[in-house]
Amino acid sequence: MKQKTLFSAIFIGAVSFGVAATGDAYNWPAYRSDLDYDTKANIGIINPPTEFNNNCSGVTGKKAGKWWALYWGANRDSRITDVTIDSILKKYDTDFSYLYDTMGWAPDAQAQDGKYSAIYYYGSGTCAGGEKTDTTGGWQTWVAGYTAVAASFYPLYSFNTSCPYTDRVAQMDAMIHEGIHSMTNGYPGAKDAHWFQEAGNTWIQQDMFSHRNGVYSGMGFLNAATVIAPFMPIECYSGWLIDGTFGGPGAQGVTGKNQRYLLGGAQYSNIFPTFMGTWLGTGSVRWVYGHAYGNTPYLLETYGLDIGLGDAGIRRLITEFRAKLAMLDMKEWSEEIRNLLNQNFGGTSYWEQDYWDNKNYSYTWKMTPYQPTTDSSGYLIPAAETTPGWSGSNVIPLQVSSGASQVSVSFYPTGSHSTNSNMNFLLAYRATDGTPVYSEPITGEGTAILNLTKTPSSTNGSQMVFAIVVNTDYAYTGHEDIRTYHFDYRLKPETGISGAGSATTAYYRNFELNYDWANLPASSSSSDLSSSSSEADLSSSSSEASSSSESTIPVLVSNYAVNITLPIDDNYASIAFDLHLSEVAQALGISQAEIATKATYFAVESNGTHNTTSTANAPGHWFNANGNVVEYSNANATIYSEFDLASGKGYVGHYPNRVSNGDVYTIVQGFSYNNKNVTYTTKITITNDVSNSGSESTTALMYGLEGLSTHLDVSFHKGILEVHYKLDRSDAVKISLFTAYGALISTEIIGQKKAGVHQHKLDLNKMGLPSSTYIVKVSCGSYLEAKSINIHK
Repeated sequence: MKQKTLFSAIFIGAVSFGVAATGDAYNWPAYRSDLDYDTKANIGIINPPTEFNNNCSGVTGKKAGKWWALYWGANRDSRITDVTIDSILKKYDTDFSYLYDTMGWAPDAQAQDGKYSAIYYYGSGTCAGGEKTDTTGGWQTWVAGYTAVAASFYPLYSFNTSCPYTDRVAQMDAMIHEGIHSMTNGYPGAKDAHWFQEAGNTWIQQDMFSHRNGVYSGMGFLNAATVIAPFMPIECYSGWLIDGTFGGPGAQGVTGKNQRYLLGGAQYSNIFPTFMGTWLGTGSVRWVYGHAYGNTPYLLETYGLDIGLGDAGIRRLITEFRAKLAMLDMKEWSEEIRNLLNQNFGGTSYWEQDYWDNKNYSYTWKMTPYQPTTDSSGYLIPAAETTPGWSGSNVIPLQVSSGASQVSVSFYPTGSHSTNSNMNFLLAYRATDGTPVYSEPITGEGTAILNLTKTPSSTNGSQMVFAIVVNTDYAYTGHEDIRTYHFDYRLKPETGISGAGSATTAYYRNFELNYDWANLPASSSSSDLSSSSSEADLSSSSSEASSSSESTIPVLVSNYAVNITLPIDDNYASIAFDLHLSEVAQALGISQAEIATKATYFAVESNGTHNTTSTANAPGHWFNANGNVVEYSNANATIYSEFDLASGKGYVGHYPNRVSNGDVYTIVQGFSYNNKNVTYTTKITITNDVSNSGSESTTALMYGLEGLSTHLDVSFHKGILEVHYKLDRSDAVKISLFTAYGALISTEIIGQKKAGVHQHKLDLNKMGLPSSTYIVKVSCGSYLEAKSINIHK
């Protein structure tokens, strides 16, 4: 074998990645600590917009939240109610406020110019296009000179609580996916990122969810493509094609009919960005959005620039990624990686088009992350069809000889494309204590050696180590044929190996995945890049403010008991209360102005823990009926409470159609600084009664009703509820029907009506409604009125 030499910028022969005693476990060195794109420094602080974009023809209606506006045309479906529109805007503003305020991202170009980021109702008659029959789909498009979201009926209706679709939650999240496309297009590097447009997008949404909820599960199922088929390149659009080549990063070679099941969705897999965000920090992913455009169109080429990691750095990064993926070494995400494997291991990938057209399974492949080999005179020869593509890898299971304390395997690049500069090799295993153990990687022909200081995990009674072969070519520009290459090699077990294991055995299931990755040696890349330098943490700008992470329990210095009677509402309307910020500041020992920059806002869970991650407009939370923090999209989201530090007010409201008259909820929120806590214990009582000065008491379902209903009357005859209302001027009208307890039954958009007396009929028999008390609300531009009626059939 060749003698190893020290690391060099020139990759010739068996080049080493560092200096260590022969066979000792290898610690991955750190990367540059400034691999980030500081949004505030480069783009600036963006204030919420205040203007609509009025340059789209056909718009007949529009409504804005804090950051986003929805535009629609004359063909708006009646099921896209005002409440539905409010739900859409609430979801967008909640998620994107978190991305902007907490995660350090910037709004899209339209918001940067002072106009609301835009969602257009596709098919409703606006300039965004589409026919009224175009009921499905949502995507990022360009409208009125800016990126925008185009959403047709199906995803918009999913925000209606009456929507029966089983995938409505997924549809709501998919709309955020399209909004993220619009957001990232405001960065100078996103426009030509190709494959990364999807992989980076799904990662941003996943990163937001995991940070906000502390949950590291539920990855999109297409992430499995990268995990189950590591031989595919990192920047691979549509995966391993049926002709044995790979889709290029810009979908080169992809016809739309030559994809394989599961692998064809590789561009939606965010496993590589997850690796980057996990081990180098979230800013290392955002860095691409700031630097790709005008320099290179592709992700890995961008990292390979001199302003990034450089050629040697990106080749080492690819090697580290492949090694850690093989060992399921992704910190909090490790168990989820195993779940993805479990969902697909042993399954069959096949040519999708042939199955769709002919119900025929062809070009089949038995899915496994492990590479099959055959033994030829002591050399292990890999199956040619799944040898690595560019930036791809093979993982070969090897059985450890009984009693072996060291293993060694020689590596030989072969074929016309594999060289001593583009092929890396190492050994690795998961120890029984959970630790992933890596040998020092080598480049080119040579021998990898690894001491078995810790006991390797066993499968079927055999201890296992894994040979990891990595191609490190990353440049696609100027090398377009590279997507057709497979990189060949040979392995020769030298010591401590009894033979190769079967590629159809799920060795990863025996991995112990828990180890102390938070306290790795100082040379590890996680030591100085565990978080992004440009993330805007609402908790504090000083180290002493993070009292929730201190070892001592913060002292409660003050508690405010807040009692709120909250009217049932169909529009997220809120009741305000005083935060007493001057008193809070005095109790915490800071100035009132410093509350926003030094104090940590939190909500208290039922188990007493502090949740500092806002799920409503920050600082604020959504709560379920038990007072625990949930996401807005959670089916149990009931009450929200948001603090406005500028006005000194807190605002409490409820999710439409999820509360009843007489319900009582209790939530706890507060501020913490320098080991001191101030809390607000808020008791919320739901009501639909409003006392009026006249002789009649009208049941109010919506906050904002004033006095007696003077424009509205209702009557019932033979199953038909007749609504009589008067308009003082030409106006748009909406009529809503509720139960006596405030549950929304139906909403009908009547549209524009002239001044005068009008009648509208509701067929209760057709609706299947029994005898009961019902409440009718008429909404128009000049008044909101409601009236109840007792119906006996």
